[in-house]
Amino acid sequence: MRLPALVLACALLLAACGSGEASSFALIDPAEREPAPDVRAETLEGEELGLADLDGGPVLINFWASWCGPCIEEAPALRNIHDAYADEGLHVVGVNVRDRTSNARRFERELGIPYPSWTDPAAEIAARFGGIGPAALPSTLILDAEHRVAVRLFGAVTFAELQGYVEPLLDEADPDRGAAS
Repeated sequence: MRLPALVLACALLLAACGSGEASSFALIDPAEREPAPDVRAETLEGEELGLADLDGGPVLINFWASWCGPCIEEAPALRNIHDAYADEGLHVVGVNVRDRTSNARRFERELGIPYPSWTDPAAEIAARFGGIGPAALPSTLILDAEHRVAVRLFGAVTFAELQGYVEPLLDEADPDRGAAS
């Protein structure tokens, strides 16, 4: 288990922050979505949080580090997507990779991050995602309500880009949602 985590950590460090632009992909067809691993880990606040605790809607998972320039650039978009859709069932959770806890906490405080982040100093959480996980930082996965990977994004993301993926996944989770508008 340590070797895959080390290999991923090295790959993340080599590729980290290599691009300020996200590579966009279409939503993955529901029949082709792979399940996310059942992650349960400690947050930066020292609390246990499991993916299974985030029921009822899509889950946006963002892999980041305080030392990553594009991670800083995309932080307002992630905060805003959380604020806009948390009441509709979207869960947002960060994964702070290969970082000092004190730096990560300062990053969240200074950028007003309202959602929890798992601490992943050895990139073990990232490694658990295997081939569907991050290739560099920042990376974002959006899971459907069944916790299957519906979207993979690499590089800094924008609010509009995230909104374009979150809206259809919220509609999938609640087919009456779109009809109410």
